[in-house]
Amino acid sequence: MITNKHPNMMDPPVGKSVVGTSTEPLNELEKRVISPLDEDKVSDLSEYLFTLNNRHIGPIAGAYVAVCIVEGKEWCVGQLNADRAKPLILFEDKIFNTPEGAQIEAGRLKEERGESVPCRNH
Repeated sequence: MITNKHPNMMDPPVGKSVVGTSTEPLNELEKRVISPLDEDKVSDLSEYLFTLNNRHIGPIAGAYVAVCIVEGKEWCVGQLNADRAKPLILFEDKIFNTPEGAQIEAGRLKEERGESVPCRNH
């Protein structure tokens, strides 16, 4: 049996290249933002992210985003994630009162981690 390289992901079916599903629960912020979304659309998003990530599961290096968490009032930094259950990793400690603040922090995090845009050539 083929096992997953990611310890917190369910093993994919044998012979299949599919988007994985995390075994880690959503944090409170992710529950609030992701849980109410249409499951089919979240699944579609995970497929697109899986393709963007060169058919690899997990966080997408350099793909940080500002996510509105309270309409017109609060934004947080998130990272795109090729995972059927959790297409966005939301950072509970990176919440801002403006989208610009979240965007600046997303750029700073990307630079601090030395990540570039997702590579689709390997």
